[in-house]
Formats: sequence, structure tokens, C-alpha cells
Amino acid sequence: MSWLNEFALRCRQCIDDGGGAVEIRTLVKQVLAAHAADFVQTEIDRIVYRSADLFIVSLAQPPYGNTPIHDHGFWAVIGIADGCEENAFFERSEKGLIDKVKRVQVNAGEAIILAPDAIHKIRNPLGTKSLGLHVYGGDLTAARRHMWNPHTGQELPLEQSQFEAWCEQLTAAAASPERQSCNW
Repeated sequence: MSWLNEFALRCRQCIDDGGGAVEIRTLVKQVLAAHAADFVQTEIDRIVYRSADLFIVSLAQPPYGNTPIHDHGFWAVIGIADGCEENAFFERSEKGLIDKVKRVQVNAGEAIILAPDAIHKIRNPLGTKSLGLHVYGGDLTAARRHMWNPHTGQELPLEQSQFEAWCEQLTAAAASPERQSCNW
């Protein structure tokens, strides 16, 4: 059994025992410490585990990778094995608009918890890929989620192919030499 499968079983047991994001964050940090070097050989962008109340995926953010603003609808634990990931967090204003409230950088070996109501976007500020392990407190592929059009700010139901197209556009724009040093 691979270390990722064993990790998934430990997460499953944690949830079955009544644990949540705090306990899962501990497990993520443990697996990052024990297997950070193994991520280089790991199949990336692989769903490791999927159920109605737990979803685990190994992910790679390409150099200068960017996502549009989006939500998950349940807690998430984001752990980074190599590189880093910047999260910009947003809140709805009284007018229904989105306001940026803070930015958090997650470095290799670290893991953060996202609240169920978190609205965020992520980016890889590096010219090398970032490798991570993301654990969600629900089925990410089946959930009703939202995304915000990066050009208009309009809130929309998350549609995976459009989300991925915007990721590619935002990443290409961020990778251009004149944008690499810009703050987002």
C-alpha cells in the first residue's frame, strides 16, 4: 500500500472518529514531514480518496499558476510539499461585492485550514511548480460551488471547464515577464 493510500485511510478513520479540519491538518503536516521528497515521484493531480464527506487530491500548481476566486462550501486543509501557494481571501460586502481581506502564503511543510465559508483564490508566485496535498470535508466534484468571473467579478455557479479555462488565462498572464513582479 502506498503512503498516500495509508494517509487516506488515516484521514478516513479520523473523520469516522468525529475529527475534522484541525485533526486532518495534523495528519497533513505529518505526511508532509515524512514524505515531502516522495511528492516528486507522486502522480500529481490525482484523486487519492473520494467520498461524500472526504475528498483528498494531490495537486500541482504550474509556475505562476493562478485560479479565479472560488469557494468550496466545506472546510479544506491545504498542505504544501514543495514550493509555495499564496491564498488571497475575500468576503462579500454589504453590496454583494467581493472585498479582499487578507493574503496568506503557505510554504513547503506547512498546512492551513480554510473555513467552510472561505472564498479565495490561489497562486503560485514561483517560476517552478508547487506540489500540494488538499483535503476537503466533502466531495469537491459533486458540491454546488461558486466562482467569480475574473474579468467582471460576477458570481457564477462553478463550471469546471470554464474554471480551468480561466486558470489557464490567469496563469499565462501571470507568467508574462512584465507581470511576474506585480502584486496581485
